Amino acid sequence: MIEQALRSFCEATRRTLIVIAGTFVVGLVLVLPLVDVLRNGHDEKEGLTTELDSARTIAAGLEGFEKRVTEKLAELEVFEARTVDDASMPVLRGKLVDLAKETGCSVRRITVGAAASRPWLPGESPIGPADPKHHEASSTFKLEWRPVSISLSGTSANLRTMMDRINDSGMLMHAKTFEMYPSSPSRQSLTLDLELWYYTLARRS
Repeated sequence: MIEQALRSFCEATRRTLIVIAGTFVVGLVLVLPLVDVLRNGHDEKEGLTTELDSARTIAAGLEGFEKRVTEKLAELEVFEARTVDDASMPVLRGKLVDLAKETGCSVRRITVGAAASRPWLPGESPIGPADPKHHEASSTFKLEWRPVSISLSGTSANLRTMMDRINDSGMLMHAKTFEMYPSSPSRQSLTLDLELWYYTLARRS
């Protein structure tokens, strides 16, 4: 029966059209699944490319953010080096003694007073009184100051150099009182009494 069907096919006048039609059908059967695979692959590639671009954007943003954080931490470190709190007060005392030795002055006395504080808002003067218009609850920081009284003796030139070195130290401080008077009958040696207020900012608890 199969031989008869083949013979009939070979003798058919339209066997060329039959062959073409069969080839086309086989082509569709083979090509259409491939088209679906290519379309799905393209969509998947496009999705992955979009996710990769998004990840690169986020990574670039994080890199910039980390750079800003590093810069701000460096600025904060510089600022804190100019302030004095209870922990750094012994270091400050040592620096003042060293400055006196370097400038040829003698330390007669160094006294550290009790720390004081008040609420502080940006723009306020650390020297003047607190602005009464600013409610205490609106401030997240407090301004702290620690008075340091130091009495020095030396020549006029030595004491002047000592004062310049203190002023050039870059510390956040204010000379509250200043008094200079002779400490010897010849007036060759002078005594300098200073009260310095050293400041820092602290977050209110």
